This record gives sequence, structure tokens and C-alpha cells, in this order.
Amino acid sequence: MPRPEKPLDPFAGPVEQFAFDLRKLREKAGSPGYRELGRLSHYSASTLADAARGQRLPSLAVSLAFVRACGGDEEMWEQRWREIGEADPRHPEGDSPYVGLKAFTEHDADRFFGRERLVGKLLGKLEHHDAVLVVGASGSGKSSLLRAGLLARVQGELITPGTHEVLPDVEGLLVVDQFEEIFALPHRDEFIAALTRREGQTVIGMRADFYGHCARYPDLVGAVENAQVLVGPMSTDELRKAITQPAVEVGCALETGLVARLIADATGEPGVLPHVSHALLETWRRKRGNTLTLSSYHESGGIARAIANTAENAYTGLDEQQRLRARQVFLRLVTPGEGTEDTKRHVKRSELAADDVVEHLADARILTVDDDSVEISHEAVIRGWPRLKDWLAEARDDLRVHRRLTVAAADWESHGRDDGSLYRGVSLTQATDWAQREPDALNDAEKSFLDASKAAAEHELATAKRRTTNLRRAVALLAVLLLVATTATVFAVRAQHQTTEQRTIALAQKAIAEANGLQDRDPGLASQLRLAAYRLTGLPTARDSLLSTFAGPQISIARGHAEATSFALFSPDNKLMASAADDRFVIIWDVSDRYHPVELGRVHAGEDATHGMAFSPDSRTLAAAGWDGNIRMFDVSNPRKPAEKARLTGHAGQVAAVQFTPDGRTLVSSGEDGTVRLWDVSGPATLVRTIKAHDNVVHAIALNAAGTTIASVSWDDTARLWDLATGENLFTLTSAMGNGSSDAIAFSPTGLLATGGENGGLRIWDANDPRNPVLLGVAPGHIFSVHTMAFSPDGRFLATGGGDKTTRLWDITDPRDIRLTTAIAGHTDMVWSVAFSADSRQMVTATNDAEVRVLDLANLTPPRHRETAWKLDYDPAGEFFTTVSSDGDIRLWRQEDLHAEPVSTLPRLPATEETATVDVHPGGKLLFASTYTASGLWDVGDPARPRLLSSAITGTQAIESVSFSHDGTTLAAAEQNGVVGLWNISDPARPVKVGSFAVPEADTVWQIEFSQDDRTLVIASGSRELQLWNVSDPASPRAYPALRTDDNPNPIRRGGQAGRHEVMTVVIHGNVMAFANMDSSGALYDISDPAQPRRLGSLPNDGGPLQRLAFSPDGTLIAAGTTDDLVRVWDVRNPRNPQVRAVLHGHTERVWGVGFAPDNRTLATTGADRTVRVWDIDVDATAARVCATTTAHLSTRHWEQYFPGVEPRPLC
Repeated sequence: MPRPEKPLDPFAGPVEQFAFDLRKLREKAGSPGYRELGRLSHYSASTLADAARGQRLPSLAVSLAFVRACGGDEEMWEQRWREIGEADPRHPEGDSPYVGLKAFTEHDADRFFGRERLVGKLLGKLEHHDAVLVVGASGSGKSSLLRAGLLARVQGELITPGTHEVLPDVEGLLVVDQFEEIFALPHRDEFIAALTRREGQTVIGMRADFYGHCARYPDLVGAVENAQVLVGPMSTDELRKAITQPAVEVGCALETGLVARLIADATGEPGVLPHVSHALLETWRRKRGNTLTLSSYHESGGIARAIANTAENAYTGLDEQQRLRARQVFLRLVTPGEGTEDTKRHVKRSELAADDVVEHLADARILTVDDDSVEISHEAVIRGWPRLKDWLAEARDDLRVHRRLTVAAADWESHGRDDGSLYRGVSLTQATDWAQREPDALNDAEKSFLDASKAAAEHELATAKRRTTNLRRAVALLAVLLLVATTATVFAVRAQHQTTEQRTIALAQKAIAEANGLQDRDPGLASQLRLAAYRLTGLPTARDSLLSTFAGPQISIARGHAEATSFALFSPDNKLMASAADDRFVIIWDVSDRYHPVELGRVHAGEDATHGMAFSPDSRTLAAAGWDGNIRMFDVSNPRKPAEKARLTGHAGQVAAVQFTPDGRTLVSSGEDGTVRLWDVSGPATLVRTIKAHDNVVHAIALNAAGTTIASVSWDDTARLWDLATGENLFTLTSAMGNGSSDAIAFSPTGLLATGGENGGLRIWDANDPRNPVLLGVAPGHIFSVHTMAFSPDGRFLATGGGDKTTRLWDITDPRDIRLTTAIAGHTDMVWSVAFSADSRQMVTATNDAEVRVLDLANLTPPRHRETAWKLDYDPAGEFFTTVSSDGDIRLWRQEDLHAEPVSTLPRLPATEETATVDVHPGGKLLFASTYTASGLWDVGDPARPRLLSSAITGTQAIESVSFSHDGTTLAAAEQNGVVGLWNISDPARPVKVGSFAVPEADTVWQIEFSQDDRTLVIASGSRELQLWNVSDPASPRAYPALRTDDNPNPIRRGGQAGRHEVMTVVIHGNVMAFANMDSSGALYDISDPAQPRRLGSLPNDGGPLQRLAFSPDGTLIAAGTTDDLVRVWDVRNPRNPQVRAVLHGHTERVWGVGFAPDNRTLATTGADRTVRVWDIDVDATAARVCATTTAHLSTRHWEQYFPGVEPRPLC
């Protein structure tokens, strides 16, 4: 909802003076709201508000509309506008920073914005894979990503199948765009075979609805199955960048209303990007001055009509004969879909024989023409131009006949006009019938082919008549024909089933891509789409997407208001939530089920909107700050029937904010009159004190935890601290102190004060001494202004909401080092309020988009270290697990309470540098840790109170790796120089060294592991060999023959470092040992006879090197963290043939540590992104959780939208 406008300095410049005078004109008209002005002028309220903001000169059309709505002199205002900045003529198209329907090329990289994250992901895939599939819906931006994103950064060659019958000989990177074209071409088998055999790296760009076609080519599936990049819809932030940044780069601006309109029209639509680009190009052509305006956008027809208008205008610009030829041209340029959408064709100009028409349409950017070929600029023309859609609907069956004829004629020509390539039988009959109806549709090559086919058929018929056949041959022939017919029917049924299955797979892949784009905006729907994709297909990608669902934010949307929401908060007892909106209602919600808010009651809150609200500490009273100047006190003890019990008056103008003191006896309010007022509400409400706090509206206040200090902010560029008891001004934070113009303020439970302002930045102060606050930390904050902020009650996080339509969560564990935890997009308008629940487990936001969003913080705020978390170990009993970070922190966690602080953090060892290694005793009662100069054996029987028992386990160099024996009596400790010491820890307070040995030629020891029977120690020492030692007698260890690890007979390598066979990680369960090399390969061995290990199988891995392996307690699963940010899980029940069980997405950097819980299905991971994450890899349990936590199941409308033609089925 709108706030009071920030004051303008009319002497700051001509633009500010112009805006200042517009405001004065509005005041003379009676200060109508911008919505009312919008109704009168037919411009959006935001566009008109932007005109009076003074940040840029509005367009002439908007200026005059504003003046007209206020009853001003339009002629005089137009003259003033021209004096400030004379309107420019329309810019020629060549100056446009927007490409329209064309795909971006390598040369457009400087204006290609919004896909930076996806470009990084694609480049990351290429670091670890030889072949990558880029898949997405038509219009999602695949071609632009490949050209302006990839090839602008990496040298390579790009082709399309329609222009290359033979795969070119390219040594380096080959990019094959529009790969779907290959499935309609006769040489497809040879082309795909050559593609899968080539040595260099390959990137394939393909439409998602053709995904199922790949299943016919096993080699192609094998090459790209686990190396795919899904191009989904842009997020709101990405879309905003793509819209605004090209104009910014050439010194132009876009009206706020235009940006908002474009985002609203485009958000969440995977195929809308070419429409957006084309609409922006058309808006650019209509711009006046230096600003793209909403009115110009409407003139262009907007996204929905811009392409259709352009195509229609180009068509109507032709004469009657040219229009007939244009119809034939377009029909030739489209391949009708067989269970898929129609696609464009890349054809030779000679096939069209209509150069004048082609040139005309190319000039309009509807067609793209190169030296000898033509194609429709984008499939958006096929989908968005009604006339072409009508042509295709009328001629669909004929068009299929024509396409087959075109291909057959070309094939006949390429085979030297061989009679064997001519049409016969049904094909000839269909083509002849069609040609008689559409004689003008044939080109010369097709006419020649059809004439030759008819001549050959006539010759064969005459020959047949001269033959004499007997009954026996006829009967035999009939039998054969019957057999052929029966066989053909069976194959037809199978083919139809295969086509249906492939179409369902394609829809599922597309739904997964769209779910990724919906995650921030509507995570409930995203979860349901992932579940539906899995239920329909069981695809590995669908399974992995479903299992990764809860790595992202879980948001419940409370819908009940009819207009923009302005405020929302939880009650102190965590049972209720209240929301307010421009519809003048306050709604009370039941939030006992945090995934399904339920409206209990609502109450009318006055004649204007409510902005600020506060619950009393006992949760029985709700105070609401009204823009009508009143504070209403509602009794919500019966939340189904909230009732007004008192009304406080006294503020002159709007009331902006209210807060209760901790004892509930005093209410503090602030408002437009610049005052802060204190009310005694312990009995009948009375005004106690009025503080003239600021010279402008006081739009936010905060109280410290003790209730002794008030903080207030205003647009007078100050934030001030007040003594609640006396009203004394204790301190003033000014712009000179870097505070700037403040919009938001909040106190933490520990006395920290946060301020946020117009520049988007935020600052944190230590205000425990309110007379002398000390600045601790600064963060850049939001792109635009910070409107609201709140500390979590546990003091760990600060939430901020801003004009960039995001909510941001900050880790303030160290307020001197403020770190962004996550940025939550999805709102379609600016965020006005954020608030935490009393238990810090949830957060609620309110924005102009009329939705209240309740966020579950369990996934939004995964526990994290301050630095890279590189190792994780589970207590075998399952009570806790440990994580280790590169800054030396060792933390103990309970997985059921991960949202809270760790159970404990071990005191630092005497040397505080990086921790080298940690291991947990099989009994779960001991923990060993070492740095590079010290070590310790800890009693963790009570994880909350770890106790150091001994520091005696040391060596001549740092201890790099340790392993407890399974019987718990021995600890093996490997030093940096390759010496391994064996320690008896029967008395952990007094460990005794009982043996040692040196690993031959070992520069270091990366990992050591005891076998299940404790008689063998396996050592990974950074070489190509695994060392196995007999330690049954610790005093006399004996070496077995070393095991070579570079003898993998079937290396499966798409990433990693070629030829690097050094063992990185090794684990043992029972008699099975698994290890992984630096080249990304992994293997399993039987070590029941450690003198002669036997190879069992390989771990399929087409990704980056495996950082750390872990067996599940029952030995049926192995998990690994990888360098490509993934967690991979294999089923190894048959160790000779391990199968991929899951690939989990959620970490944003490489994954270092993995560990299974005792239940064999819960997996904990850590990584370079510093987070600790817990996964449930039981797909049925995850599906059940989706069903339990989403707000609604997949509706009939959504089913038809995302899975058209597929029979709906229950998901839960």
C-alpha cells in the first residue's frame, strides 16, 4: 500500500522542481489518491506516483495525463516539459538494446542479462562432462543461452540439424541447437550416431516436449542422462534484470509501472521470453524522450499482442497474390506436431520460390533469412499469431502429407532420382489427392517427384495387367497380406503406446523445469508438479527433483484479502496470525498447523487501510494503526469473533506504527504528524506522553527487549533513540554517520539495533548503551529501499523486506560480519512487512500482491558454519552427528532440532588453526579431534557438555586422519608424513601407544579405515595404490600387497581429472570396501582376503570427483558428496552392479561431508556453502510429506495446464 511521499527539494534540479509542482497541482485538486488519478487518466497508479517522485523526467504523455486528471493547464505544462527535456523523435530500430524475436548471438553478450546463474551452471557442467543436454520449453531462452551465454565465453562451433546433414569435423566444443529438428529428418540415425561417437565436448539444445524422442537412441541417453541443464522460467529478479539492464546500459530508463506490468505479464511463463523481448522492441520504437513508458507498451499491444500485431501488419501489407504465397510460405516453414507442439522448419530458399514475400516478412523480423535458408524467427509466432494458428488448424492433415512429400522429394533427388525412392500405394494416393486440392502449393522439385511417381505407378500397373496369376499365388498373397496387416496392427498399437509414453515423459520433464521456476513464487504447486512428474513416469530426474523438494523454501500462502496486504504478524503464543490490507479488514488466522493457515475471523478496521499492528504480550489484544488517524484495539480472545473494544485518537494524520511494551501496560505509536505517543492501556486507555520526535512522518518504531528505549525513524534522514520513561532524546543517528534516509528499524533481543534505508543498505549497531550506540556491521542489503525489518526472537537472524520485491534473511551471529543466508523472491510487488513467530521457526511477509506468505524456516535457514564445513560423522547410536569447518569449529547437532543452535561446540584446542580431522567412537561416547599442532580425546556421552579426557595422542607431525576400531579399544592415527600410530584407548583418559608403521612413499595420508573385524587397516595415501596392513598384532603390523586403483576396466568418466587415479576417499562395510579416485571413478572390492582383494563393480558417476564416501549402517547404500554441488546415492545391495538411487540438489557449492543416520534413510551433508543439510532419501516418505505440507493438491485446472491429454490421477 502507498506510504506518505518522501519530501522533495525543488531546488535540487529541474526534474525535482517539475515533480514538486506536480504534487502541488495534486494538492490543489484535493489530494486525490493515485488510484483515483489512475482511473481518471487511464494510467496505472504506480506510473503516476513515479512521475511525482522526482527521480527522472516522466514522459510527456504521462505528464499531461497527470495534469489532465488534476484539472491543470495542459498547454502550459507541455511547454514546461519541453523546456526541461525536449521530446526526441522515435529512435531507429538499430539503436534498440532489445533483439525482439531473434535469439541473442555471441555479439549480443553485452545486452544479455538475467541468465547469469544458468550460464554458470552450464559452464560448471562442462567442467565435468563431455556431453550436456540443455532442455527447456519453446521460448524459454535456450538458443540465447547457448549463443550469448556459452559461446560468448567458450570457443566453439554452433550448428542446427536442419542445415547440416553430416556432422562437421570439429575438434573442440560443438553446440547443436534446435536438436528437435533432427527427429523430422531422414538422416537422423546417422547424425545421432556420429554425435555420440565424437571425441570433443558437445552441448545439445532441445525443446522439452521432444525429450521422449531421445529414448529411441540408447547411446544418446547414456551420454546426457545425468548431465542436463533445465531452462525454466526466469525468477522475478532475473526477469527484472533482463528487462531493465539493456536500457540502463544505453542510458535509458523504464517507468516503474512498465517494469511492474511486464513482470506481471511474464512471470512464471517458460515460453514468454521472446514475447517480452519483442514487446520491449516495439515499446522502444514508440518511446519519446529517454524513457520507455507504460503507454507505449500498451500501444504496442503488450506481450500478448505485440508479435501478433507485427505479423498481422506485415501480412496485410502484402497484395492479394502475395498473401496467397505468404500462406504457403508459412505452412512450409512449420512441421506439424505428432503428440507435440508444432515446430518451425529450417528450409532452403529454393523450396519457397517467393523471394519478394520472404524479404518483406524478414524485414518485419517475422522470418530469419541467411544466404540460402529461411525459418520463422521464433516458435512464438506459431503460438501467438491467430491467423497462422487458423491456417495450421485448417491444413493440419494436408500439411503432414505435404511435409512427407517434401522430405521424399529431397530424398529422391539426393539418390540420383532412383525409382526405388518414388511414392507408391497409399502415399502416392494421399499426395495426389492433396496436390489436386492445392495445386499452387507444390514447388518444382515436388512436382517433378510426384509426376515421376505417377508415371512409375502407371507403368507398374500396366505390367501387372499383363501378368497372369493363379489362385494358389493369390491365396498365398492374401495370407501374407493378412499376416502383414496383423503385424502392422500390433506395431501400430505399440507405436501409439510408445508415442503416448514419450509425450508423458516430455510433459513430466517440462513440469519439472517449470516447478523449478515456481519454487519461490508458489512452492506448493512446485512440489505437486514434482510429485506428479514422478507418479506419471518414475523417471530418475523426477525422483531426484522430488527428493530435493525440501532443499528449497516451503511457503504457505494465506489468501483472504481482496486488495494489497500491508502488514502481518504472529501472536506471542504462536497460535494466531493477524493480517491487514487495503480492503480495510483485519483477518485473524489459525496457524497451529504451520503448513495450512486457516481464517478464523475478520473485522472491519476503519475507513482507511491499516499499516501497523501489534499483539499484546498475552495475545488477547490486537492494536491496529489506521491511516484514518485512529488506533483501534481489538479483543481477539475469541479469534472467531474479533471485536473493537477501544479507539485511541490524538495523532494528526495517519498512524504509521504501534508497539506494546513487554509488560503490556503501555502502547507506543507513531505517525504522520512526526510524533511518538505513549498510551497507558492497563485500564481505560489514556495518553501519557507525546514526543515531538521528527520533522516528518515517523513511519517505524522499535522497542528494546527491556522496554526502556524507543527507536524511531523518519524521512528527515535521522533515526533517534528515546528514553521511554522520560521522553528524553538519548541519541540521534544522522546521514553524516552513514545512516542515510531510514525506512525501517528493529531491536534484537540482545540490544542490537538495525536500520535500513532508501539506498537498500542495512546497518547494525550495539545499542545496549543507548546514549552511545556503536556501529558494528554494514551490508549492501536490497537493490532498492528497505521497507521493513525484524530480528528473530532467538537473535540469530535479521529479516528485511524491500522495494526489490524480495525478503532477505541475514545471519547476524557475528554482527560485524553480516552474511546473507537467502533471498526469497516470488512476490510480485514490494514487501511491506516481515515478522517472525515467537519460536523463530516461521516468518510471515505481506506485500502489495494481496497475499500473506508464511515461510517455514527449517529449510530456509539450514544450520551453517562460518567457513567451509568439510567433514561430517554420525554417532553410531544416532544421538548426534559432528561437523567440522575449516576455521577449526567442531559442532555437535541433533538432527531433529537442526533449526536451533548446535547442541555444543567443542572448545578450541590449544592451537586454534584449522582442524585436521575428527572421528566418533563406535559407542558414540568418545570423539577424537586434532589440529595441525594439537589433539584431544573428548567424552561426549552428554553431547551438550563435551569433556576433554586426554591430549596425549600426538606424533612428530600433524595427525591427518584417524579411525576407531569397531570394538572401540584401538585408535589408528595417521600423521602427515605417512607414519601411522596405533593407540590402546581402553582407558581413554590414558591412551597408550602400542605400535606404529610407516606407509611406503606416502607424502600424506588422506584417510584410514579399519575393516569390520579390526584385523586390517586400509590407507589412502594420495597415490594410485591403497595400502592394506594386517594390524591384528598392533605391535607388529604387516603390509599386504598394495592394491592398484587405476585398473578400472570400465571407466565411467564425464568429469574429474583425466588420468588422476589418486584415491580420495575409502569406506568399508563388512567385507566390501569402496573407494573413489580423483578422476571421478569409484569401485567396490571384496576384502574378505585382504591379501587378494577382488574387484566387484564400479560406482556409476558421470559428474565431478567424489569428495567423501559413506556407507549406510545396513550396508545397502553408499552416498558421496561431489565437486559439482551434488549428493549422489547408490544402491549397492548387488555390489557387482551398483545402481544410482538418487542425485540430490540443494547445496550451492561442492559437498565435502556425508553421513547416514542409523535409520538408513536419513542422510546429513556439509559443504563449501557452509551449510548442514539433512535429507530423507525415501521417495515414498518424501511424497507423503509433500501431500501433508502443501496447501492444496494439484487442481483440475493445473492438471490440464501442465499435463494436457494425460488422464488425471490421485497423487496422495
